[in-house]
Amino acid sequence: MAITPDESRSFAGTAGLSKAHTYLSLYTNDQTVGAGAVVGSFTKGETSVSPVNATLYSGSWGGANSNGTFTATQLTTAGTFTFTYSASVGTIFGYAISTGTGLTGNLVAAERFGTPQDVTASGDKISVVVKLAVV
Repeated sequence: MAITPDESRSFAGTAGLSKAHTYLSLYTNDQTVGAGAVVGSFTKGETSVSPVNATLYSGSWGGANSNGTFTATQLTTAGTFTFTYSASVGTIFGYAISTGTGLTGNLVAAERFGTPQDVTASGDKISVVVKLAVV
């Protein structure tokens, strides 16, 4: 995952991630992820999707340090967040994590999918496993 340095420094490591819930949302605009991006750079694609955003609970992060790179992993029952669509919504370019629901508040991190995902029918799903690498 690409971390947006301008707004995510306080979330580095499980100590920071344990202080507040964050929220995972998928975005629909062709946005490049990089330093200086802000939450308003991303368009929330919440039409016809469940959940609208996934809650990343503050106390459910695990982490490991390997050769100077800390990786924090969101621990869920299955380790995966799945978004299920009830209609065609077009292209989903990636996901963003923010401090507020529905891509509000501050941007913690974002990742653009290697290949954008086209949602063309009811029942289409996109699954995401959240890992933050802090170097």
